[in-house]
Amino acid sequence: MSAQIKKVLSPLKPVCNIVKSNSGILTTLLFLMIAFTMIPLNLVWKTDIQKEIRKKVTNVFTSSFGQLFIFLLFICLYMNGDVENMILLLYVLYQYYI
Repeated sequence: MSAQIKKVLSPLKPVCNIVKSNSGILTTLLFLMIAFTMIPLNLVWKTDIQKEIRKKVTNVFTSSFGQLFIFLLFICLYMNGDVENMILLLYVLYQYYI
């Protein structure tokens, strides 16, 4: 990271430290979200529960607060060098936005 970027992102350091300390929990949460989309629950229940949950999660992600949260999370993952969680987050976003 260049010195100018570090200077701009320095106020986010406390938030990024929290994200870094909870990296394992974040990995588990993102993995469970991905796994949930792959389970064929529509074969068990007559309603498509995954579609309903996907709609609700998409509404949260597309809200102003959700977009800000995802942006800050992505920036913190970048600052922490947490490539695994960045890839999982991008895949979750791909799953729920498309």
